[in-house]
Amino acid sequence: MLESLHIRNLALVEQLDIEFAPGFNVVTGETGAGKSLVLGALQILMGDRTSKTVIRRDTEQCDVSACIGLSAAAVDVARSVADVLDRSGAPACEDGVLLLRRVITATGNRVYINAAPATVGTLTELGELLIDIHGPNNTYSLLKPKYQLELLDRFAELTDATQDCVDTFEQMHACRAELESLTQAGISDGQLDLLRHQLREIENADLQSGEDEELAARYDVAANARDIIATASQCQRGLDGDDGSVTEQLAQILRMLHDVEAIDANRGGALRTRLEEIIEQVHDLGLDMTDYAESLEVDEQELQRLEDRLDTIQKLKRKYGPSIDDVLATAEDVRSTLQAVDDRSDRITTLQTELDALRRTHLAKCAGLTEGRRAAGQRLAGEIGDKLCRLGFLQSAFEIRFADVEPGPRGADRIDFCFSPNPGEPVLPLRQIASSGEIARTMLAIKTVLATADSVPVLVFDEVDANIGGRVAVTVAEELAAVGRSHQTLCISHLPQIAAVASRHFLVTKDIVDGRTVTRMKCLDSPDREQEVARMLGAAEGSSVGLEHAREMLAQRSKQPILQ
Repeated sequence: MLESLHIRNLALVEQLDIEFAPGFNVVTGETGAGKSLVLGALQILMGDRTSKTVIRRDTEQCDVSACIGLSAAAVDVARSVADVLDRSGAPACEDGVLLLRRVITATGNRVYINAAPATVGTLTELGELLIDIHGPNNTYSLLKPKYQLELLDRFAELTDATQDCVDTFEQMHACRAELESLTQAGISDGQLDLLRHQLREIENADLQSGEDEELAARYDVAANARDIIATASQCQRGLDGDDGSVTEQLAQILRMLHDVEAIDANRGGALRTRLEEIIEQVHDLGLDMTDYAESLEVDEQELQRLEDRLDTIQKLKRKYGPSIDDVLATAEDVRSTLQAVDDRSDRITTLQTELDALRRTHLAKCAGLTEGRRAAGQRLAGEIGDKLCRLGFLQSAFEIRFADVEPGPRGADRIDFCFSPNPGEPVLPLRQIASSGEIARTMLAIKTVLATADSVPVLVFDEVDANIGGRVAVTVAEELAAVGRSHQTLCISHLPQIAAVASRHFLVTKDIVDGRTVTRMKCLDSPDREQEVARMLGAAEGSSVGLEHAREMLAQRSKQPILQ
């Protein structure tokens, strides 16, 4: 509920702090006193366009703020408010109270939600959830087909079924989005053929890491086998052959060292021993040379095989390299891509099956909603028509018209609340009705019938009493009081019948202070309220008859419980 409203320097208002009551609140006053100041302030807090012209003369800024309690609001309203705050980055409500503030200056305006800077757009979103204004030149939520459909669903107890349809549609949308993404990310047949060819080419080569270096070494030996054999044989002969070989020369030196050893046994013997070891090593080296030469053979077929293998490896390295490890990595990438393509193909098939099933389910849910809505629509139109008769539209017509639309999240229906206030006039959508008084009373009828279905917690009526009187005025007052039992209701009125049934009565006056006009608003206690109702009855000031009539009207005020 709207707990309080605080206004600074708005038009003729210098300073005003108002605390509203649950249930039905009425604002009265002489014509031109400024009764619509509450309406204007709320419109500012709902994000309506404004300009510096609303700033009180000789002041720098206009400041409007409000405290809105959410503890008694419907669960879906509180959840929606929390979603808006979270989405916009505004702080969450503390103790279930939403703080709204808007400051208007000559150069622009600033918005604060729960004391943090915010945007006018966020203010508008919150306003649409919390306050419904019915009066001249206002945009009512109830005029919007989307909102009308929500009310019909609540009336028909189809809220859960509608949410089920929304959930199915969202699943279908997510499935379609994934399917489109996979389809767009697909690879052409030509690309697939190329990838498969690349993988076969690499796999058929059966490469091993480091294989090229090993083969290159073996190829060098095989290609130079004749030269290596000749050189090894020549080395062997030079080391251990006859006629001047190293071994023969060392043997001559060894014989000379025997002579030295005969003279110097210690030193000569040591030198002789070392030389004998050298001769033995040279002899062994010669034998190794022989073995090495004999191990080699000239194998032209092996040489060709090595050459072919190296050529194959080199080609793959040029295409996918530069190293064998790079070629193998390329093969793994291609293998992964082809596996992903196979997986994607399987997923596309699965998604297509799921999407077809979801489409059928969604269409069935849409059909169920349409059937339930059309049946409930007849009942709702009848109840609203009866309520309009009570409100003075004795020969009016009210219809709920249906139109088929493309199946969407909330079904495949578009509806319009349509109304004709007088015989012979066409039945038109509510948004096309010109008279603000007619539309305000129509709204009152709808709000009364849909009291439990309408989740907007605060309702504001202006000109609901236009061009009515007598018994119809009493009926309108009764209906406003009835709405006030399920919603906090504010009404700007000229009728004493309406003022008398309110839970709280505010009087707006216009005074001259220090040569300047000032609009004021105060909550009336019992004596002052009796005087105001007597004035509204047209009684002369001080009239005891008028005062007694006012007391009687106030005494008969409905005693039914009000919204807490």
